Amino acid sequence: MENKKIQFIDLDSINPKNIIVKLSDILKRYLVGVKIDLYQEIKKINLELPIYEKCKSNFSRSVIDWILNNINYGQISSYSEIGKKLNSKAYRVIGSILKKNSYPLIIPCHRIIKNNGTIGGFMGKSNDSWQRNLKKSLLRIEGIDIT
Repeated sequence: MENKKIQFIDLDSINPKNIIVKLSDILKRYLVGVKIDLYQEIKKINLELPIYEKCKSNFSRSVIDWILNNINYGQISSYSEIGKKLNSKAYRVIGSILKKNSYPLIIPCHRIIKNNGTIGGFMGKSNDSWQRNLKKSLLRIEGIDIT
């Protein structure tokens, strides 16, 4: 039988408006070109995101962890480069993992491009122009211009 615990929450300590204001400030700073790590900034305001929610394997967790810890603002990588760093040739699997990314700004999959230097897809889409344009725009904010 599953051991269930009762947790008491001090409702006075929770202020959703304050968290929304802080999150809005973080996103605004990023969008105007301030070099910040969205994941780290969001952790600072104690906003817990289930970033591993769609990770069904240890490999998918390792892909997400590698991206969060190694691809900084203004940097790019490729599916094959990530695979090499993780001692894997499962490049398409890496693409599939990123395709399921529920937090595309926070887990910066927009910084992952094709091995040939082209933009590739974004948010699970490769043929829809608005996703590709959004990816290009996010990269431009970070000082990377890929055509």
